[in-house]
Amino acid sequence: MKPLIALVGRPNVGKSTLFNRILRQKSAIVDSMPGVTRDRHIMPGEWQGKQFLLMDTGGYCSANDVISASMIEQTLTAIRDADCVIFVTDVRSGLTYDDLEISKLLQRTFQHKQIFFAVNKVESPQLTIDAESFVSTGFTRPYFLSAKDGSGVADMLDDILESLPSSEGLTDDDDSTVKLAVVGRPNVGKSSFVNALLGVNRHIVSDIPGTTRDAIDSSFTRKKQEFLLIDTAGLRKRTKIDAGVEFYSSLRTERAIERCQVAMVLLDARAGLEKQDLKIINMAEERKKGVLLLVNKWDLIEKDSKTSKLYEDNLRSHMGNLSWIPVVFVSALTKKNLYRAIDTAEEICRNRSRKISTSALNRFLEEALAAKHPSTKSGRELKIKYMTQIDSHWPVFAFFCNNPELVQNNFRKFLEKKLREEFSLDGVPISLRFMEK
Repeated sequence: MKPLIALVGRPNVGKSTLFNRILRQKSAIVDSMPGVTRDRHIMPGEWQGKQFLLMDTGGYCSANDVISASMIEQTLTAIRDADCVIFVTDVRSGLTYDDLEISKLLQRTFQHKQIFFAVNKVESPQLTIDAESFVSTGFTRPYFLSAKDGSGVADMLDDILESLPSSEGLTDDDDSTVKLAVVGRPNVGKSSFVNALLGVNRHIVSDIPGTTRDAIDSSFTRKKQEFLLIDTAGLRKRTKIDAGVEFYSSLRTERAIERCQVAMVLLDARAGLEKQDLKIINMAEERKKGVLLLVNKWDLIEKDSKTSKLYEDNLRSHMGNLSWIPVVFVSALTKKNLYRAIDTAEEICRNRSRKISTSALNRFLEEALAAKHPSTKSGRELKIKYMTQIDSHWPVFAFFCNNPELVQNNFRKFLEKKLREEFSLDGVPISLRFMEK
């Protein structure tokens, strides 16, 4: 197993900048506003041939509200989970009460952990002199570094990796892992859904919209199948996205959809399907991802034996051409249908990679043409000679005919519907291409 390194410290000391510097990519959101990172954010890293996992945290600060208290809880959990800890401080703001509290916590409660003390933002000779005073924390061997320009980071990483168990030979062979993005509008229960699945408070949960800002990855196994859950910030209407943090969070959500195989779109059962939900679904469909619609907070709906059927019929009437998307009613609070949702998502992933033989497809084509002969506006006859599946990450079918321009939209829809019925392609977008032969 790869060793886990946790970055801890009070908010806005540069943990996320250091996180990005070590990973050599822009993975964590960086902003001058304190407290931008709130959840634990874990990503794989590599240094001098050694592999590890790096965890960014929300920051330890005095708890005067529910968010601050949750951030402290997350930080403590991160320290317990980690093989070693990088305690980050900021030379420019000097030692604070929170810095001293963290140093006492690390030395008294977590003395069995390997602790590496980093004084960040040391970018001039004068700041180096100022950083010398940080030994009053009790850590006698601080690393003076600048996450912004990278100075001092390599020396610290060399010492950290030297102290950790070797991970040589480990690779991220995740070809068989089912990647699921948990997406939806803010405050529909995405983090609660992930926490309920994992059985731990992996993500901060709050009624305050926008609590989750980064896309956060979590892994779990079900029936020997590995899954990767990507929990995301909620997508808001563009007119409501402020410059800075919210804008980049929305971009992160779009990137999460790019990374996944199946987008699990959560909506609030009380609010129903809104335009922004359809925008998210269309975003996944345009990127040819599998899609599963999860109606969350179903426990809050008064219902009888017909409620779910009527609710689903109403959803599909508003979804139009997206009626191929399966719907599952769930409750993160009561854990209703959570594993049914995962099993359905896994089936959608299989559908997305399904390969159908050319002989089976041409038997289907023969039966489809017998059931409905294609009509044309010009009166000219459309002749489809055969079809085959093109190699792709999603189902793409090529139809070879005498003139592709004769194909009408209603006949395309007919073929798509019949293909889904015949070959179980629920939950995945399919492409039909008509080629001249």
